[in-house]
Amino acid sequence: MTAANVEPPRRPASARRHAVHRFLGRLHEAFDELGTDTLWALTSQELGECLEEVFAGQARLAALALELVAQADRSDLAAFDGEVSLVAWLRDRVRLAPAEGKRQVRLARGLEEHGLTRAALAAGAFPVASAAVINQALDALPAEVDATVMDRAEAYLAGEAHAHDAAVLRRLADHLGEVIDPEGADARLAEQLARAEAEVARRCFFALRHDEQAAISEGSFRLPLLQGAKLQRILEALTNPQRPDPIPTVDPESGVRHSAEERRGQALVELIDRIPAGRMPTCGGSDPTVVVTMSLETLVGGLRAAHLDTGDAISPGLARRLAAQAGVIPAVLGTCSEVLDLGRKARLYKKKQRLAMVVKQGGTCAVDSCQRSAVWGEAHHLVPWHLGGQTDLENGVMVCSRHHTLADHPDFQVTRLRPGRIRIHRRC
Repeated sequence: MTAANVEPPRRPASARRHAVHRFLGRLHEAFDELGTDTLWALTSQELGECLEEVFAGQARLAALALELVAQADRSDLAAFDGEVSLVAWLRDRVRLAPAEGKRQVRLARGLEEHGLTRAALAAGAFPVASAAVINQALDALPAEVDATVMDRAEAYLAGEAHAHDAAVLRRLADHLGEVIDPEGADARLAEQLARAEAEVARRCFFALRHDEQAAISEGSFRLPLLQGAKLQRILEALTNPQRPDPIPTVDPESGVRHSAEERRGQALVELIDRIPAGRMPTCGGSDPTVVVTMSLETLVGGLRAAHLDTGDAISPGLARRLAAQAGVIPAVLGTCSEVLDLGRKARLYKKKQRLAMVVKQGGTCAVDSCQRSAVWGEAHHLVPWHLGGQTDLENGVMVCSRHHTLADHPDFQVTRLRPGRIRIHRRC
C-alpha cells in the first residue's frame, strides 16, 4: 500500500457521539487487539459455539450495514460526497463492485418494507442470503396482493428461514403461491410449468467446438429440466466412488485431486463410450460412426498422426484404440410386480429397494442435516441385521458413506425422526 492510499486513522470510539458510530469504533478496536494464533486451544464445544456466534454476528452486522445503506440512500450521502450515486459511493469508498452495490441498495430498500425479516436478520436468526431470498420473493408477488396476505407470506418465509438454508428457502419461495392462495395454487403452478416446458422445448440448443491443437471439444447446451435431471442422475451413477471400477478421484501422475466438475466431465466421456452400437438411428445408412484414417505405419506403432473424418488430427496412440459406435439404451422400469420386502431371506438390499428408499428420502442422505445425494449412498439397517433387523423398507435408509461410518460406530446413536429421516448424535 502506497502513502497515497493509506486509510486515515479511525476516530477513537470514546470520542464518538452516536451509539452506532461508537459501537463500530469499539468493534474495530476489539479486532485490533484480537489474535487467532491460539485457536488450536479451543475445545470442540467452544469451537462450535464460536462458529455459530461468528456467523450470527455476520448476520447482525449485515443487518446494521443494510440499515446504514438505507439511511445513506434516504439522506443522499452520495451527493454530499460528490458521487453520482450511492452505488458509485460504495464502489469508491468500500470497494464493492457495481453489481454487488446495486444488490445491497436494492436489498436495503426492500427490507425497509419488510420489518419482520429485518428484525430477524438483526437478531442473527438467519444469514443475509436468506433475507435476500425473502425480499425477492415478496417483491415478486402481484401488486394486487393485500397487506394481510403479504404479512402472512413474510411470516411463513421468515419462519422457514429459521429451519432451512438459503437454497432450500429459495425452493420454498418458488411455491409461495400455495401458502397465500392454496385453492388456486395447483392451477397456477400447472399453467406456469406448462408455459415453461413449452418455452424450453423451443429453445433447446447444443453448441460444440473442436480444438485440434488442444485436442479438446467444448461447448454449451440447454435442455428441458426432466432431461437435465436424467443426465445428472446418469453422471452421478458413473461418478459413484463405490463402483467396482470408480473414476479416479486423484490424478495418478500429478497427485492432484480431481474437482467434482472434472469427474463429471470424465463421466460424460465414459457415458459416450458406453453407448452401444445398433440402437441409434442410422446416418447415411450406417450406425453413427467416427472414421479414423491412419497409415499402416501408424497402425503398427508409428508416430504419424491419424485423422478423423471431420478433418481433425488425433494422436497415433488414440488412433490405435477401438473406434466407438454410438447408441442409446433407455433405462425403463418394468411393469411387472417385484417383491421389495426380503425379510430375513437376504442381508443386502436389492436395487429396487434402494430406489424406493431414495424416493422416500427425497433424493438425499437420510440424515436430517445432510444434503448429499442418496444415489451414492449405502443401505443401512436401522435395527442391525445381526440383531434380528429385517431387510425391508421399514428398517432401511440410504445414507452417505461418512454417515454410514458414524451410524455403525459404537460412540454414536441413531434416532429415527420420521419415515426416511434419522439423526446421528454422540452417545451421552
